[in-house]
Amino acid sequence: MQRFEKIVFTFIVIPITIHLYLLVHTSSNMYIDSYTCTYCLLVVQANAGGDQMIINREVSKPVYLQVADYLRNNIYSEEWGKGEQIPSENQIMKSLEVSRGTVKKAVNMLVEEGLLYQIQGKGTYVTEDNISYSLGKGLLSFAESLEGQKLAYETKVITSEFRKATKEIASRLNIDVGEDYLYMKRIRYVEGEKVMLIENRINSRLCPGVQEHDFNKESLFKVMEKVSGKKIAYSESRYAARVVGEKRGKELEVASDSPVLHLEQLVYLEGGLPVEFGNVWLKANKYYLGTVLQREEM
Repeated sequence: MQRFEKIVFTFIVIPITIHLYLLVHTSSNMYIDSYTCTYCLLVVQANAGGDQMIINREVSKPVYLQVADYLRNNIYSEEWGKGEQIPSENQIMKSLEVSRGTVKKAVNMLVEEGLLYQIQGKGTYVTEDNISYSLGKGLLSFAESLEGQKLAYETKVITSEFRKATKEIASRLNIDVGEDYLYMKRIRYVEGEKVMLIENRINSRLCPGVQEHDFNKESLFKVMEKVSGKKIAYSESRYAARVVGEKRGKELEVASDSPVLHLEQLVYLEGGLPVEFGNVWLKANKYYLGTVLQREEM
């Protein structure tokens, strides 16, 4: 499968007004005449889709680790969907201006982490979902879970904006490719320490006006139920151990190679309507999974 880079064209129309002053000389006198002309300048900007990166050779961090961060971030941000072929070695070499050996080393690193897999003669692909194991039948938001444990916490919204759905996001939220959804990134502090990075992608078609709420103070689950007029029914959740990567490591104030617990969750309203697709990154030294399971009669 041949992969092409997505290009986003931005068209900007800039009105320009020019005032002309002419010195007019006739046989009888001399005077200044003025003219006003208005033109429209069309500016076209072309931007490649996905996270852009410039390799920094002035820092001590090896180039292959910087390339690995680039690959990892495109996977974590869902720019490359599960089961999707990533760009070829030649494309990555050309895009980042690095050697083939550097790309191979970075790709092999992510293969070892379980984020990528390779098919000889075909290419490299994003690993598809592992088998998921249910942790119980109750569905609580992390905020509700912390409240139940009587832990003091604070939430800070660091990004809230409408984005265009990629093929992967559109398939998760059951919306059209290119349709707007609300992207939100939040940091959650527990007893003053950053412990959780939360990325939410909200189906704004089902939740009109959701962007007007203050999620520094309000619960996302409660707001989605309020604006949609429907109850949250269930979620599909998957946990995995991951390396945090440079971008998210900076936001959690941990080293880029630190282990984290990663939760991927798709939340549904009544009627099986997908309303929110999220990723939660939890500090591995602060969170563990616990559950009480009832044995069923065989």
